[in-house]
Amino acid sequence: MQKQMDKIAALYYRVANKQQDSAYLDNQMQKLLCYANGNRIDSFTLYADINQSGLTLDRPAFNTLKADIEAGRVGKVIFTDVARVARDYILVDKFFEWAQARGVEIISITDGAITSPPLSDITALLRSLLKGGGRV
Repeated sequence: MQKQMDKIAALYYRVANKQQDSAYLDNQMQKLLCYANGNRIDSFTLYADINQSGLTLDRPAFNTLKADIEAGRVGKVIFTDVARVARDYILVDKFFEWAQARGVEIISITDGAITSPPLSDITALLRSLLKGGGRV
């Protein structure tokens, strides 16, 4: 098994439709790159889903990310906020649980390191409910 330091950091970002212009996508990418630079993360891969809904986890780049996690290449997944993973909090929770069971660290730039699946974190759950009734 590879050591954690041999694994890459996955920088994931997503926009749902073309109306969310490229500036929004670029903003997410810049935040991720600044975070990586500021935290001395040198080995990373960018995963971007453009024009992909957050209502499902079945997206091209996200599927590649999951395959890389399954193959043991990813040590941490970093995104700007939880809504980039999915708009449905149950899907987010399932993904976090799945990834963490494989030893992957989950980091939201907005929320920091996520040490347990979101639905087990009452603060995260309340924040989600305030944002939109069970969706992130």
